[in-house]
Amino acid sequence: MLKNVFDWCKRHIVLFTIAAVVFVVMFGFINVQILHMTSEPEFCHLCHPAQGFGPLAEVDSWEHSAHGDAGVSCLDCHGRPGLIGYAKAKLGGLKDTYMQLTISREEKLEILSNPHEDLVPSWHCLYCHSDEGNKIVRETTRGPMKLVNMRMLDDVVNPEFRERKGLADIMEEDYVGGVHFDHSLHIEEFDLTCRDCHFGVVHNPATATDRMNFCLTCHADAGGDAPQMADCKVCHETQVAMNEGTGVEGIETIPSLMYGDAADMTCTDCHTGVTKGVFRPSSATCTDCHDDDTYKSIFNEWAETTKARIETLKAVRVEVEAALLDADAAKRNTAEAWATYEQALRNLKFVRNDGTNGVHNYEYVTAILDSVAADFKKVMTQLDSVW
Repeated sequence: MLKNVFDWCKRHIVLFTIAAVVFVVMFGFINVQILHMTSEPEFCHLCHPAQGFGPLAEVDSWEHSAHGDAGVSCLDCHGRPGLIGYAKAKLGGLKDTYMQLTISREEKLEILSNPHEDLVPSWHCLYCHSDEGNKIVRETTRGPMKLVNMRMLDDVVNPEFRERKGLADIMEEDYVGGVHFDHSLHIEEFDLTCRDCHFGVVHNPATATDRMNFCLTCHADAGGDAPQMADCKVCHETQVAMNEGTGVEGIETIPSLMYGDAADMTCTDCHTGVTKGVFRPSSATCTDCHDDDTYKSIFNEWAETTKARIETLKAVRVEVEAALLDADAAKRNTAEAWATYEQALRNLKFVRNDGTNGVHNYEYVTAILDSVAADFKKVMTQLDSVW
């Protein structure tokens, strides 16, 4: 029977060749689609189905993280750059699938609760967050970066990627995430790794109080050379600028009513629990000075309204960025639109980095978010005008 098949192929060599090429193309296409499907967070969710934070809730916590907002997916962090890195990550996924079927829930929780220190090494963080780090990784990555479009990671080329995401170069700039922080000093001089400070950055984030206590513990040991508890303004540059009503170009300066010489207020007048290790005030803090509970409702209204607007603008941002990428793929002139988008993103990040949902300076925040919404609309108008 096998001889008959070979004879048929010889007699119909053209037809056999066409059939073979079609088979190879279809086989390759199907496998690429399978790789796509098994690389998506929805697939990861099958084995990590919990809600909230911590072990088994990795996908849900990612969806509510800054990385999730930016479109950074599972394999962008848990797979090395390049085709070889992608292949190794997929092979590692096979091992994870095997373990999912063979180990107990308790063993799985133990593994997830104590990840290996090199699960996401510091150089991998610097690949996206540092121009020099990105250059080094790209130059030392073996094999091609990609054959087909499989994930964001393989297309990351700084400074363009970093700037379009509104990110600072953490090894060159000392104003990152709303605070004054010299990453190069802490990494190169003190031998700290990214996870030393950003423990559980996505899947089990510490509270603001935990992070602040971590900083203060190190700074207390360092002595007078490092900012201490009373040196609020040295690190918290965004919060100071927000209270002063400055920091965003093109927006009129609007000082906060509760800040500056006129009000005679200092940081600790509202952040009354700092000596006890509680750094964030609540609406109850208002009644320390104001007898009327109306101030508590104003505090809550400001926070809730601002938070809702930020969530709305985050969703709009995703749509605008997708439109920009589509326009780039169509070879349209998008330089002006990207500049407008980056400005809106910087201003939105300024509000988010303040961390109070408008409570520090609600009038100024409202003006900033109005400008962000206007800029996002302007981007779409600019894209409509260039073809």
